[in-house]
Amino acid sequence: MRIATFNCNSVRKRLPLILAWLKENRPDVLALQETKTEDATFPEQAFVEAGWQAAYRGQKSYNGVALISREPAEKMSFGLGDGDDGESEARLIHGRYGKVDVVNTYVPQGRALDSPQFQFKLQWLRRLRAYFEREFGAAGQARAVWVGDLNVAPEPRDVHDSKKVWPHVCHCEPVIKAFREVVDWGLTDVFRKHLPGDDVFTFWDYRVPNALPRGLGWRIDQVLATPEQARRSRDCRVDLEARRAESPSDHTFVVSDWDE
Repeated sequence: MRIATFNCNSVRKRLPLILAWLKENRPDVLALQETKTEDATFPEQAFVEAGWQAAYRGQKSYNGVALISREPAEKMSFGLGDGDDGESEARLIHGRYGKVDVVNTYVPQGRALDSPQFQFKLQWLRRLRAYFEREFGAAGQARAVWVGDLNVAPEPRDVHDSKKVWPHVCHCEPVIKAFREVVDWGLTDVFRKHLPGDDVFTFWDYRVPNALPRGLGWRIDQVLATPEQARRSRDCRVDLEARRAESPSDHTFVVSDWDE
């Protein structure tokens, strides 16, 4: 089974890139974040015509998540399921494909350390931990994969210059602590299981000149799994070529392969 994740930074703008990538890489499931479109204008028909299933929730101009798959999901849900905060449904989509649950999230970025948006981010991560507990019970009872743009760089090696950027809304003590509390439910960092080295990034800021060739990246797009599913992981890779493509996102595809 192949599960990929990609913050596309506008699904309509990136549609040719996504469709070409799907044709070449043939994942079972592709999780998209930051689709930046309302449901009425999501390009579902283009995916269907190319032979894919599409499930999605969006908002105008920002947020938005989707699952693109070969086969329809056996179960599909949106949001954290604990009350409407105005945008949770456009930040979490959960699909079940065979025996595997795929939870795709676009975690709030946080904007600034002293902003209400940062407190919302910390609260959102706490709510996500509760979501996993409600949906799956103990982690050992589930075969689940958590992917997406998590907007957390939990280790110094996840940032090109940790000392320079610290503290940042994606790389500071409070957010790392909140993230670790989610992981402590019982998740394994499958990305690092297969890519343990330094300078392995998934995001290169548009505002930094030549960020990709200069190696000025962050690892904020991640792949985690419950113990049984993590045991089945075979590989994980970052597709740098997609970031070098014409009109790329500031993120790129992360691809994970699993035994059935």
